[in-house]
Amino acid sequence: MRKLTRRLTIDSIDVENEEELDAFLAQVHAAGEKIMHAQVREAIRLGIIDEAGNLLKTELPADMREGADTDFGG
Repeated sequence: MRKLTRRLTIDSIDVENEEELDAFLAQVHAAGEKIMHAQVREAIRLGIIDEAGNLLKTELPADMREGADTDFGG
């Protein structure tokens, strides 16, 4: 498989071309992985999860508790 170096978009590839589609999906997955790792680091920093991914905080925020006077706007 050839290595594409330009940033791919769904509009810039031939979705019928498996090689181009695979390269695009690899780019999307790599970007998503970076976001996921950043969010995990932030959750650890905030004390929401531990290093193994175990949930540390189980209390709901005040606006999500039963009887809270909130509206989701739906």
